[in-house]
Amino acid sequence: MTVELTRSGRGSRRIVVMAVGLVVFLIAGAGAYAVARIDREQDTKYCGHDCVPGLPIGTVVEALQGQGHTCADKRLFWSCELRIGRVRFEADLFRAGNVTDFYEYISKVEARIINPDSTTAAAGLDYMSWFAMLPHRDDPSTVKKVGGWLAEQIAGDGDITYVLDWEYTVERNANTRSIELTMMRRH
Repeated sequence: MTVELTRSGRGSRRIVVMAVGLVVFLIAGAGAYAVARIDREQDTKYCGHDCVPGLPIGTVVEALQGQGHTCADKRLFWSCELRIGRVRFEADLFRAGNVTDFYEYISKVEARIINPDSTTAAAGLDYMSWFAMLPHRDDPSTVKKVGGWLAEQIAGDGDITYVLDWEYTVERNANTRSIELTMMRRH
């Protein structure tokens, strides 16, 4: 016996297949979200609300060293520096001090560009943006918001803003010809 589907039968079949596919996609996405959220909550519980959850300080130091920075462990923070001609890129990664294993997590970042010039302006924004986005790396809309704010502040006069639980400050120092980004947990 042969059954032929009419055009309307084929269309209904496609709708059913697409609906089933959409439901499977939503279930898989919800499961992945739940797992990621549980991991993030566990990291937050471990270091409280005083650090960048799920991101060990050593991972950031290794990434900076991989890009040519020299880094030194100063006990309470890591200090990293990269020199390109007269321009210096510096970062201090402060450890969370009120957790059992405070060596593992970042509670504050100070990133500086000293003697920036017109050829390093874009690199400076990328450098500062990389640090500013660390706490929100899993949230694309917040990453976009932070990136936009930072670009405005570097081009303008600097300001303070709050994004979720983090405070960001951009400062300029005419004496040292530097731009500094400080980000820390807001208490």
